[in-house]
Amino acid sequence: MARTTADQRRQDAAAERVLVDLLALEREVLELDYVRRADAMERVADASRRLGELTSTDGILARSAAELGAGSEFDRVLISEVVDGQIVPLTIWAGPEQAAAEAALAELAKTPMRLEYPLLEHEVARHHGAEIIAVGPAGARTPAPLARQLTWESYAVGALTVGGETIGLLHADATASSRPVDGLDREVVARYVEELSGVFERAVLRHTLELHRAELGAAVHWLSTRLSRLEDAGGLVSPRSAAADARLADSLTPRELEVMRLLARGNTNLAIANALVVREGTVKYHVKNILRKLGATSRADAVARYVRAGGGETGR
Repeated sequence: MARTTADQRRQDAAAERVLVDLLALEREVLELDYVRRADAMERVADASRRLGELTSTDGILARSAAELGAGSEFDRVLISEVVDGQIVPLTIWAGPEQAAAEAALAELAKTPMRLEYPLLEHEVARHHGAEIIAVGPAGARTPAPLARQLTWESYAVGALTVGGETIGLLHADATASSRPVDGLDREVVARYVEELSGVFERAVLRHTLELHRAELGAAVHWLSTRLSRLEDAGGLVSPRSAAADARLADSLTPRELEVMRLLARGNTNLAIANALVVREGTVKYHVKNILRKLGATSRADAVARYVRAGGGETGR
């Protein structure tokens, strides 16, 4: 009886040790998963930050595949544009296999691919999401040219959107490493296309603002030149009106003068707000006061009065 009890205690102790080891192993696996996920998301953020430093959409597009590829566990990253309902491959990254990937990209460019049902990419584009696709089970629901040229078994795909519209697709796989893509890969692609979409939208907005600023600056320059010619010819602008404009300009506060000088350079309200480190609404308030004090009917009219008052030289 005593021997049976001792054996039972030894068995219970052994089982307890096994349970403790299993719990420790489970905790280690969870910690490794957490570290892998945190590291992956941090690298996505770093890649997005580097892309955000580029000034053109073409430059962003050219670097987008390489930035994700170099900072992830993917073996290949493909960026395609969606044009007139077709998938148009644009750039690919494949690390040490770049030459073979470039050759595959050249072949893909010869084969138009319609982005339509039943392709799973069509669903991803419609819902602006990211998915993992196993090529075998998906069958005809994957783009045949991509599957044939890239010989992948599974891949992650995400939609690149701007202004709520899908403008491109990102494909990524780990075929060369003999690793099927997993849930974390889908998260990485989803986060990256979200960040990349934001980078694109900011670049487009920046380009639009620069165009508007250039147009406004050209208009101000033309107006200033025109007024100078009229003055030289003894035309519409009399010394009396110029003196009156000078008195009105003197009524502006120092802050309103700062706003006026930036306005005369062709800056938008947002650009003025950024330059003066104030809210855009504050700039609008100052502009309203400037128009009232100068008796101007528009921003262009205010700039003209400011130039006539001699502010053109001060604003440079």
